[in-house]
Amino acid sequence: MKRLQQDFIVKSDDLDKLKQELEQVRKQASTDALTGLHNRTTFFNSLEAVDTESDPLSNPYCVVMIDIDNFKRVNDTFGHLVGDKVIRFVADSLRQSIKGRDCAARYGGEEYALMLPDTHLGNAVILCNKIREHIAKTNLVRSGTKESLGQITISAGIAQKRSDEGRMDLLARAD
Repeated sequence: MKRLQQDFIVKSDDLDKLKQELEQVRKQASTDALTGLHNRTTFFNSLEAVDTESDPLSNPYCVVMIDIDNFKRVNDTFGHLVGDKVIRFVADSLRQSIKGRDCAARYGGEEYALMLPDTHLGNAVILCNKIREHIAKTNLVRSGTKESLGQITISAGIAQKRSDEGRMDLLARAD
């Protein structure tokens, strides 16, 4: 009987380890490695889920497409490692600005996407302006030299879902 209990405990521990590993793999598969934000695939899954459950008239949602302005200048002037830090800074600003079921994702390169469930266009505009102002006001500097990177700015396109609109058309309109 004691042997069975020991075997059960060992198997139970093994199962717990496997569950942890599986959760870690799931997280890696749904997350952008550089920023820690959701990746594009996870964003599309979130968009599909919100679109399926939302009614544009009673509980609208918005999609936001965001680009870092003149990002090539940052990479060309300061190098890709500094460019990566700028990408992470913008990602952190987005992460700190969202709540609840909102989804922030790195869409690609220096482009991001936000999914804002239960959000009217006016509220999405207010949020994006706060994010834009925060990023523009922050003076980023190089770690070693304390040299300013210049003003970092973003551009955002916002679209609220229309009842007769497909998801890809919504994304295109926001972009």
